[in-house]
Amino acid sequence: MKYIFYLIIIILFTKTSTAQYYEPIELAKIIFKQDSFPDINNYITGEYNGHPNGTDVPKHIKKSFLLLGQDEETAVVNIRFSDGKNPDYDTYLHFKNDSVWKATAFRALAMTGIIAQVNTMLKELSPEQVDSILNIQYTDSTQKKTMFATREEYEFDLGNTNLTLASDNEIIAHFNKNKAEFERIKNKILEQIKDSNIVDYKTTKVGKDLEKEYKKLYINSISVGGYQFENAINFLIGGILDNAVGYLYVADKKDLPKMSPHNIIMLREIGNGWYMYKTT
Repeated sequence: MKYIFYLIIIILFTKTSTAQYYEPIELAKIIFKQDSFPDINNYITGEYNGHPNGTDVPKHIKKSFLLLGQDEETAVVNIRFSDGKNPDYDTYLHFKNDSVWKATAFRALAMTGIIAQVNTMLKELSPEQVDSILNIQYTDSTQKKTMFATREEYEFDLGNTNLTLASDNEIIAHFNKNKAEFERIKNKILEQIKDSNIVDYKTTKVGKDLEKEYKKLYINSISVGGYQFENAINFLIGGILDNAVGYLYVADKKDLPKMSPHNIIMLREIGNGWYMYKTT
């Protein structure tokens, strides 16, 4: 009986001596609340040193949280910042289960500065300036391809940079608005590749004959395979180098790639096998 008593005391002491357990989305909200989090060192690991956190965010900025995925080992929470004036800014806090959940990395789509500059330039062009550029390109072959060669190219570049820089909610809204067309193109791709000898680990561009159609959706290219998306169809919107954003179609959920801070930094389900993604 005495030994049972001692065992109970040890168990109680162990429980009270360890860090409090939080689910990832709870922990994200605590880390990014306005007040400081004195116990933060108990809930961080890897490259995340506790910043940014809620004390780094101006008080007028609103924050919203969405759990993108969670298994026994890892989790990812989308933290969206909004001030009601500028576009929403989406970030992703990655977690690792290490007896308790701990934040391990903070991510956002990187290298967007050049895209934003191009987008601003395109937006600021007047109709007369667009016509002038087109006239120059048609009359002087040395200037061809310096910017856009046709009005369709201009409209694509503007729409594509808009979509690349858009918030996650806006990217999903764009898909839902054009869902029938995305589905139609996807079905054509599936038909084209069903008898093709495509290597999973090699990225293969597909749907060249559909380029005019998917460009109207502001999609840069469509591909299958590759080390990131072996069993998916990748509708790439854009980005710089490996910092990309787009839509995925995965026929079987078991083939969905795994999120990580060093590869696919976010996946958000849209429905019926469709997802949006970002990479780094």
